[in-house]
Amino acid sequence: MKVLSKSFGEYATNCYIVEQDGMQLVVDPGKGSFEWIGQNVTNLKAILCTHGHFDHIFDVLKVQNKFKAPIYIHEEDAFWAQNDIFGYGYELFTPDVFFKDQECVTIGSFNIKFHHFAGHTPGCSMIEINGCMFSGDFLFRDSIGRWDFPYSNKEDMLKSLEKCSKISGDYKLYPGHGEPSSLSAEQSRLDMWIRIVASI
Repeated sequence: MKVLSKSFGEYATNCYIVEQDGMQLVVDPGKGSFEWIGQNVTNLKAILCTHGHFDHIFDVLKVQNKFKAPIYIHEEDAFWAQNDIFGYGYELFTPDVFFKDQECVTIGSFNIKFHHFAGHTPGCSMIEINGCMFSGDFLFRDSIGRWDFPYSNKEDMLKSLEKCSKISGDYKLYPGHGEPSSLSAEQSRLDMWIRIVASI
């Protein structure tokens, strides 16, 4: 499996193209990613959204209109797709699949599992694909997602950090911003982040 990555927009949001056996998935097509995706995708099977913040979904509709691939997002973040609440200017869309926590699907040769970690947004999730974890804005290299935005929730973030600390096995971690890491490396810091979040 090959993973292509490029960052876009004012927040340097990572968009990923995951490729295997002549098929592709796109994870988080943010603002400005459409042209790059078009240059690197020939057989798109799905558009996967880790959460609904505008910088991760801005070009979703453009990508779907071109490739006719289904859009996946957690059911609790669907409202971002259907309402531009803060007026960022993205085109609204209706997701095709509203996934739930621990749901597993096979798309072509991709085995996908959705892990729900609310806190940054109500439906914030990590998406496991063939042994790699696309962590969106829940986990970063040496950091975690913010929990002080509108629709964020501190208590949910604490529960999610505790839950994440119990995942067994190691995964290459591809975050929504910044450089890759590994799940085990970030798990080693979760106790520290739990203390920090709880103290604020």
